[in-house]
Amino acid sequence: MEIKIIVNSFVDLFFPMRCIDCQEVIQPSQFLCTNCSTKLPFTHWKLNQNNDLYHKLINLSKVETAYSLLHFKHKNNTQKILHEMKYRNRPDIGIDLANLINIDLSDYDGIIPIPLHEKRLKKRGYNQVGYFAETLAKNNNIPYFFDGLVRTKYNSSQVRENKKNRIKNLKNAFEINPKLLPGHYIIIDDVITTGATLVSAIKKFNSLNNFKISVISIACA
Repeated sequence: MEIKIIVNSFVDLFFPMRCIDCQEVIQPSQFLCTNCSTKLPFTHWKLNQNNDLYHKLINLSKVETAYSLLHFKHKNNTQKILHEMKYRNRPDIGIDLANLINIDLSDYDGIIPIPLHEKRLKKRGYNQVGYFAETLAKNNNIPYFFDGLVRTKYNSSQVRENKKNRIKNLKNAFEINPKLLPGHYIIIDDVITTGATLVSAIKKFNSLNNFKISVISIACA
């Protein structure tokens, strides 16, 4: 234990944690400094049908309600946070973000994260929305179905594709775990731009009876 403390102190001294946004030195338990934290672009939405995310999705699939914690714009601090989560081995940031959500989810039957294809999961080592989704489930005392959805189709990056091509490329990209019982579930994603990934997953549930889907994302463009 003493050796671990010494090593951690050495790392903190010579390789201090820095704010994702402004690079100011911060406590190891943080990811943003106090000043940058006050600049987070919260949506202040509720989990309902009266927000931009719901209207984005309902035109393409059947969804009950929707919510996103943050607004996403090119080069804003939300993008920097998500990049850190996704590519810098910081899925733990999702825990802090989930703890910022004050919505009662106790009436839902469970939470399901958008999964990665097994090839991408093996390469990255983790699903960037996993900690976020699991923390939401724990905070609301509802089941967390990490394998509720399976990604069966491997796609290269869709960043440069337009909305039409994204939807086409992601058609039938998911399968529902046959052990999942009917109910009202919340699907979790990190950032929603065109909504193509979510729509592909939601449509699988829409094709079955007795399933209802709501959506929560960390960020929405």
